[in-house]
Amino acid sequence: MSDATERIPTYITGLDEQMQGGIPKGHLCLLAGSSGSMKSSLGFAMLYNAVLEGRTSGIYVTLEQSKESLAGHMANMGMNVDDPRVRSNIAIIDLADLRVQLHEAGTADQVNWMSQLIKQLTNYRESIGFEVLVFDSLGAFFTLTQMENPRDETFRFFEACRRLGLTTFIICEMMGEMKNQFGEFGIEDYLSDGVLHLTMERVGDQINRKIAVVKMRHTNHTLGYHPLQWDSTAGKFTVR
Repeated sequence: MSDATERIPTYITGLDEQMQGGIPKGHLCLLAGSSGSMKSSLGFAMLYNAVLEGRTSGIYVTLEQSKESLAGHMANMGMNVDDPRVRSNIAIIDLADLRVQLHEAGTADQVNWMSQLIKQLTNYRESIGFEVLVFDSLGAFFTLTQMENPRDETFRFFEACRRLGLTTFIICEMMGEMKNQFGEFGIEDYLSDGVLHLTMERVGDQINRKIAVVKMRHTNHTLGYHPLQWDSTAGKFTVR
């Protein structure tokens, strides 16, 4: 259940101040945008900084990159993934690697992937007590698992995250033609509590990244798109 009285900052300097301090605890939010808009970086950075401040612990589920590739990418951005607080409070789970192992064993087609995913998250929740989930990404999960009814399974997944009491960030890829649809299946934004939209705009030879809070339940927030930049020294994003 969401709790608007307790919030987890986005750690985007200049944005949290415009949305009552951050994301209400227990919300399920989409990080939506096209390839290259830094969705994965934002998801990890939010969890990383929350852990450094001692606010929470979490799991980052990756299907787009291997565990080693993700950790290396974040380290190159200036986030110290070897910090003891990070190593003990952030678990990176590589579902793509699990898929390959099951495929090589000839059992991949026999797995109910959504049931297995929910079971694993439940086990992690009970055993290590993590509070934040970053899922990267929903589209990749359905591509790898080839489910017959992604819309029903999306609803099932979202509700499972809520029942587990997680603050959840789900990364959703947006194609060029999906201007007003913040997910591949057209229901993700409706089912979610919040939507952060990351864009890339070309101005001459320059590419400018921007972010907007499109939706955030139980929150008074600013509207409009803000230039988004990464500050490697601070290990945080900033908006202007």
